[in-house]
Amino acid sequence: TTAATLERFTVNFTITNLPYTSELEKPDSARFRATRRVMNMMLDRLLKDSSIGPAFRGCETTDFRYG
Repeated sequence: TTAATLERFTVNFTITNLPYTSELEKPDSARFRATRRVMNMMLDRLLKDSSIGPAFRGCETTDFRYG
């Protein structure tokens, strides 16, 4: 039996009801950390309950930007 290969992919999307502030540019800011924690929790829950759930291993929010 061979081990499954872990594949990483990037998903970009727009959150229309998240007011952008310059604090979201700073990974060490409290605002960035709190927003990242909420996003990771919500995305984890959504993806675990989807058709990819059995293969899903987690997500990581790496960046917020205006636009």
